[in-house]
Parts: sequence; structure tokens; C-alpha cells
Amino acid sequence: MVATRKSRMTLKAIGKVSNEVTQPRRQGWEKVISEIVIDSRLTQALDGLDGFSHIKVLFWMHQLAAGEVPLKVHPRGDPENPLVGLFATRSPRRPNPIGETTVRLLERRGNILRVEGLDAVCGTPVVDIKPYIPGNDSVADARVPSWVTQSRGIGQRLEEIYRRLMDGYGPQHWWPAEDPFEVMVGAILTQSAAWGNVEKAIASLKEAGALSPAALRRLPLADLAKLIRPCGYYNAKALKLKALAQWLGESCADDLERLFRGDTAALRGQMLSIHGIGDETADSILLYAADKPVFVIDAYTRRILSRLGLAPVGVSYAACQAIFMDSLPADIGLFNEYHALLVYLAKNVCCRRPRCRECCLADICPSRVTE
Repeated sequence: MVATRKSRMTLKAIGKVSNEVTQPRRQGWEKVISEIVIDSRLTQALDGLDGFSHIKVLFWMHQLAAGEVPLKVHPRGDPENPLVGLFATRSPRRPNPIGETTVRLLERRGNILRVEGLDAVCGTPVVDIKPYIPGNDSVADARVPSWVTQSRGIGQRLEEIYRRLMDGYGPQHWWPAEDPFEVMVGAILTQSAAWGNVEKAIASLKEAGALSPAALRRLPLADLAKLIRPCGYYNAKALKLKALAQWLGESCADDLERLFRGDTAALRGQMLSIHGIGDETADSILLYAADKPVFVIDAYTRRILSRLGLAPVGVSYAACQAIFMDSLPADIGLFNEYHALLVYLAKNVCCRRPRCRECCLADICPSRVTE
């Protein structure tokens, strides 16, 4: 309970945070799992909350030392940032040290909320909870000072972009395949093709009993081309599939588990020697079939990086890839979801003619269209 004499306000905690974090930290909260234990007398007030994927948590930063609060600060404690008023920042040292974070609601059990991404240490008093409502709680045409985006490290910017995409669109459940070899086939068939047509081609291969390296080697080239006709460029892709199947037989006797145990860089180099496999296809296979932490770069990713001012048009594949791999933890799940979310954004919002008013990144995008 917190009270101030001037206003005679009383603030009551409605619950407490329980997790394994005991000391405040600047970064690394994204994967922290916490439980918010709500006062049992308020249990019924949580009814219906589990219908939301995200909630906003307001909490009292009780570990901050008491003392005089500065009226002006350098944002994030960086002297290269301009000196601005305290209320123009999110500095934790405030007249009332109230924190507010949007988190993913994983589960509700009675008076306990299990959440992900709450940047509060164990024992932190929680003062309020509200549902996150897209549209109400996000503003497409919001404006921020230039130092907000310019002063942030690339890693922080990428993390914020990922968090916004995940909050807005949720997990994409990529790659839609039954086994690693199907992923490899799909990675070739999806070149210059819509995924719906790729699915038709893969269904035809399954129906013909041809979705294995050995079956592809036995199948006449003309018959293979006919089966994958829905995905376009079927004659060229039939040759590529034949080359892949031949290589798998020679390099690992079709034992993909043994193949994928090898060194990532060496495996990538070998795949790039196969007819029809370039950087994007090789990396798709490494990430989605071999479970290797390799970030996939495609035309959609390049478009978004360019519009966000993170990479100029025409920069090399390797340079684009390094932006992610040098700035983010080497996490297979993170790379998987991040790439899939960028594809979703580019297809549905950040199109050739961008729909900036619908974009969850609009307020941090220097290329946004305001009209």
C-alpha cells in the first residue's frame, strides 16, 4: 500500500509477481516466464481474461531506492541522447515508480496468471491488469522524436520489431510439413511460387508415392514435372529435385538425421553446390528441416529492412543475414518465427503499395506513408 499526503491517494496491490529474477536488468525479459498471483478475493475479476492473448500489467517498482527524482535525463542513460524531460522518457526513476508492460498471457489457473515477457522481478507488487485490445492499444500514425529510433542499438530495434509482430500476428507455425524431406522439397518448389500451389504439387507427389529421395530418383523426369506442374516452372524444378535426390543418395545414403548432424557451414557449402539451390533455399532447409540457427533472407525481408532503414536496397544476401545473426541470440525458434512474421507482414501489410495505417511498425518506420 502506498499513500501520499498531498493527494491522500491510496494505491493497493492486487497481487504479486513470482519468477526466478531477483535483480533488475536492462534486457533479456522477452522469454522470462512469470506467475502473477492475484489476491484470492479478486479471483472472479479475472473471469473472461483468458479470452485475450495479451494483457497490460501495471506494477510498482518497489526495489528502486528512494531519493530525489531528476527532472531531466538522457534517455536510456546514454549521454549521446539529448537531455529531455523525465516524462518524455520511460526511465524507471519517476515520482511514482509505476511500470507498465504488455505481456503474453499463457494460462490462467484460478487466481494465477502465467505470463511471458514481464519485466518485473520476483515479489513486485502488481497494481492493475487490463486486456490488450488491438486497435485501441496501438496507433498506426504515432509520431516519435528521431532520437528514439536513432539511438537504439540494432539488437534492441530488432527485438522490438519482433515483439510487435508477434503481438500483432501471433505464431505462424512454419514450416507446414510432415518431415524434413518434405521441407527440402517445399523449399525448392516455393521458388517463384505461391505456397498454395506448392501444397498442390506436394499433394500430387504424396498421392503418387513419390515424396522420398529414392522415389524421386526412380521417377522419370517427365512424370515428375507433370506431378509438380501446379507450382510453375515445373520442368526446371523437376531437374532441381532430381539433383537434390541424387545428392542425398550419394552424400548420406538418404539418412537425413546423419546428414544434419554435420557442421552447419560445411553442410551449407555442400548444398550450394547442388543444381537449383541458392542462398535462400539452402538456409530454408538448414533452419526448417535441419533445425540449425540460420536466418533466412528473402525478397520480403529485404523490402522491410529497406523501408525500416536497416539495410539499403541492393545490399548483399550475406550482409542482410548478418544484421539478424550478429544482433540476435542464435535461437532456432526465434529465427523461425521472425522470418515467418516478416513474410506475413510483407504479404498482407507492407506490400508493394504499403498499407501503413494498418502496420504495427508504422510509428518506427521512416518510410511510412502518412496519406
